[in-house]
Amino acid sequence: MNPMDYNDYDGMGTEHLATIRDYALNRVQLVTEALKKAVREEHKNGTNIKKIARKSGVTRATIYAWLAE
Repeated sequence: MNPMDYNDYDGMGTEHLATIRDYALNRVQLVTEALKKAVREEHKNGTNIKKIARKSGVTRATIYAWLAE
């Protein structure tokens, strides 16, 4: 069963909710790493920081931090 199939978490047990949370946190980490890679590539190709931030849905400060990593 895919944890993403749930729309209502009321009534679920603690362990089940913890499993769903772990899955979601892992997905966020994977997507963030992919986004960082895409941001670096866009910056390398000359796209300005403000445009990258707007397209990425993060702040310019976040973009600068990612580029500094």
